[in-house]
Amino acid sequence: MNRIIIFLLLILFALPVWSDELLTFTVKTSAPSNRKLEWRVRQPAKYTPDSRIIVLFGGRNWDGAKAIEAYGFGKLADRYGIFLVSPSFKDDDYWEPEKWSGAAMLEALTLLRQRFGLKGDTKLFYYGYSAGGQCANLFYHWKPEIVEAWGAHACGVWFNPETVTAPCPALITCGENDEGRFLLSSKFVRDAREKGYPVIWRSYPGEHELNAGSLRLAELFFEDIAAGRRTAVYVGDDQTMNYYPATSRNAADIEPEYRNIFFSLKLAECWKIWKQD
Repeated sequence: MNRIIIFLLLILFALPVWSDELLTFTVKTSAPSNRKLEWRVRQPAKYTPDSRIIVLFGGRNWDGAKAIEAYGFGKLADRYGIFLVSPSFKDDDYWEPEKWSGAAMLEALTLLRQRFGLKGDTKLFYYGYSAGGQCANLFYHWKPEIVEAWGAHACGVWFNPETVTAPCPALITCGENDEGRFLLSSKFVRDAREKGYPVIWRSYPGEHELNAGSLRLAELFFEDIAAGRRTAVYVGDDQTMNYYPATSRNAADIEPEYRNIFFSLKLAECWKIWKQD
């Protein structure tokens, strides 16, 4: 009898600890500063086995709760039954998924899917700011086959676009005075578009801070994907900041390096002129 009790206790302590209020759990890793990596989860108001997951990567060494709050995707998540998940990474080159953080994320997502009965083959969304933007694009590059769409704001490190053969939609934004990051981001966009990537690019006044306009654009971008809108209906021109019906002559005349693909009028309008609600 005592052996059975001890066995059950060992199983109990081996399981992730979930908080009903914060939806917090940990994953053990080999990284020195991330031995017990904490993950924060925002559960949507309603969900199904087909519900999607957005992995939110915060700024450098952010707590996962901070990222979920700062990005403000709660209404989007409740509308489409999306789980918002964010790691509390700390140092140890966590932005390089092939070292340890990628395996930690896959384990965390497996636990989340088991806990809520979610399908294991539903593709992911990634979004990140600063070091989190670095995560969003490098984690995508690490395993592009599990990602449906991704976005990054104020990022300065990018993968080589030539190494992905079947790119998914991406959104990249940056402050115009964010020194080297703006130049690096715009160069990545040009190179990626030359390889056929469907990348939306938008810059905003300001430096390295989070931008309300970029967050609103990201929300609408992921909403289009979540709603199943994957046909280009408008095309925008970086040079003129105008957009045109996708079947128009004006759209056809936009050079690939300046070409933005929009799946809805709402997204195109937000890209052109953003106004606070």
